[in-house]
Amino acid sequence: MANRPYLDQMEVDGVTYDLRAANGTPLIEGYGGNDLSEEFENAAALHAAIAAGDFSKIHIGDYFPVTLNGSYKDFARFTVPSGTTYYTDAALTTEGGTTEADLEGEYQSATAIKFKVSGTDAYASVSDCTAGFTKSMNANVKLEVAAINPYLLHGDTSLSAQHILMCSRDCLPPTLQYRCNNSVWYDTTQVNPWRGSALWETLNNADDGIIKLLEATSLGAYVFKGPNNKGMRAMLATMAAGAGSPTSWAWTDRGRLFLPTEREVYGAPAWGNAGGYEAGNLYNQWPIFAGSARHVIKGAGDGGGRCDWWLETATTATAFAFVTNYGNASLNNAANTYIRAPLCFLLT
Repeated sequence: MANRPYLDQMEVDGVTYDLRAANGTPLIEGYGGNDLSEEFENAAALHAAIAAGDFSKIHIGDYFPVTLNGSYKDFARFTVPSGTTYYTDAALTTEGGTTEADLEGEYQSATAIKFKVSGTDAYASVSDCTAGFTKSMNANVKLEVAAINPYLLHGDTSLSAQHILMCSRDCLPPTLQYRCNNSVWYDTTQVNPWRGSALWETLNNADDGIIKLLEATSLGAYVFKGPNNKGMRAMLATMAAGAGSPTSWAWTDRGRLFLPTEREVYGAPAWGNAGGYEAGNLYNQWPIFAGSARHVIKGAGDGGGRCDWWLETATTATAFAFVTNYGNASLNNAANTYIRAPLCFLLT
């Protein structure tokens, strides 16, 4: 397919505005983006251009639409299996009956999971429940080019593959928790809050995560796997469970799906630690977020109303940074149930 012309100027009320920078790069705040699924014959052709380092038909703000359809597990929630004995109190002293179907539960305490039976609160023993609850998604996602080769040669294992960074224009439709409880890590073997979170697992679990839905799309075969099949290698701050600020840093697998840090959205930390282990990494502001709030403010699902969305930056032992629906930087408890997440990954 022949290239469609790019919009270089726009006239409004008799005034002509340039929509490209001096070097010809579209200015994001005035550029709607081209549909790369029309610019290229298919996803394989887009991959071939990226692999060859040919970005002549790819610009910041261009997009590729996909549909995520299928089931995934929310690992910040719990499954209360059918046939489980439940109780009417959180102390698990008064039996109320047995469940007749698999039900979704939420963390109540180290010993109890809370859920609903016919609209009434009920409780089950943690030992009778399993982490993760299966949910379904059918969502259109517009994946935008957020940067071109932003991490080239980065990592203790050098990221040598030509790549583009994709970030969804809007957030995924469901709300997603960082943790089931503000203080409870999903993976206590990790020493970085993002890597130890239920949200990382919800996005990246190889068998049940949202990554499986992305893999089923035309772009799926080209999502960067990294040396350990868990995405790019990154220098992440060491901030183990209970720590309020970083104490060191270490190379680890960021995830095939990840979130931007505060620095990658705003160009500087706001609620995260301003210096040292967190600030010393190679995370520059993504070009798509520079110069305009247009891409910082995201909707709840494709074209949805403005929503809050999570960032990768831990702010305290129990909270993470997020972008408010107004576009400003803030922080909230890790178990907050009203915040969403975009879909971000490297395409090679």
